[in-house]
Amino acid sequence: MILIDKENIDFGMILSQHALSKTSFRKILIEFFYRSKHSLSVEEIISNISHPVDKVSVYRALNAFEKNGLIHKVPDKANLIRYALCPSECSSSKHLHNHAHLLCSNCNETYCINDFKIPIVNECKGFVINNLKIILEGSCIDCQQSYS
Repeated sequence: MILIDKENIDFGMILSQHALSKTSFRKILIEFFYRSKHSLSVEEIISNISHPVDKVSVYRALNAFEKNGLIHKVPDKANLIRYALCPSECSSSKHLHNHAHLLCSNCNETYCINDFKIPIVNECKGFVINNLKIILEGSCIDCQQSYS
């Protein structure tokens, strides 16, 4: 994900464009996703957001964001659910995720690798493919710089 300057983006408008109500928590949550360089877990959201919120509200907002094409679930080394921003092509009717994910072996973060496109595979020797995921394991940019 790319860091985006808060002054250049209207988070309430993003919520409106995805048919989501513009509550103060949802605005803070979507801004948190835009400012994050990696995927987020529910625990990270709760511990890093200044807005008082309970787990149920976080899960409800995340489910609404996912349903409306704002975020998607990403893999985690510990098999926990993490979330990342969707590309702008996603919508409530269809998620278009044709990218790999990097699991950093050092910091255990998950990153969307949008430069690595997954080939479209419809059939493979009689199997019908419904979902295809490519997970790369290695070192993220931050970890590479700290070990240099």
